[in-house]
Amino acid sequence: MLRLAVAAIAVMVTLPATAAEAPATGANVRSVTYTQGTYRQTGPHAWGEFDTSGKQTNAFVEDARDEWSVFLFDPARNVRVQIDLYRKKIRYTENGGSYADLYDVTGSAGAATANPPARPSPPLASSNGFWNNSPVRYGVGAAGGNLAGVLRGVEGGAISGQGDANLRCPEAARAVNGTWTGQWHQGQGGFPGLCLVRFEH
Repeated sequence: MLRLAVAAIAVMVTLPATAAEAPATGANVRSVTYTQGTYRQTGPHAWGEFDTSGKQTNAFVEDARDEWSVFLFDPARNVRVQIDLYRKKIRYTENGGSYADLYDVTGSAGAATANPPARPSPPLASSNGFWNNSPVRYGVGAAGGNLAGVLRGVEGGAISGQGDANLRCPEAARAVNGTWTGQWHQGQGGFPGLCLVRFEH
């Protein structure tokens, strides 16, 4: 009897993961729920917000994705939404203001594929020429310097220059409990800009 139970457990452990078991990430998420409703992808670059009865209340264009987030834009209201799966928050800004947490994410579902294509990780401080350096008063100086902790590129939204980086990167770093190093990279090819963030060991 014991051997039969052990054999059954072994079979269960060796079964391959199915698409339904794949966790939702920024790369593959298709819907998220919060207490008052749902955000759901409705087309290749289209999302809708739906209330608890299933009625669509708002429409969005998908701006960008990164490892943990999807960024949506509603041009009719000049509203932007970040679905942040790392912190499990839905964040909101309007008319170019700062993002603020709006809802807690209570559930999420990814695409029907167990292995979605992943966006390559951005180069970090060891890659000369990738990161732009801000003045010392905004960060810790040039890439490749003596930086303690772990460095990681964090999405910072639409960064087209130093002014955008100065506004967006400190907030992006605080949102993930890190510290902006003062370095940034302009978004290209439909991807958002990146901020080089330090995480303490």
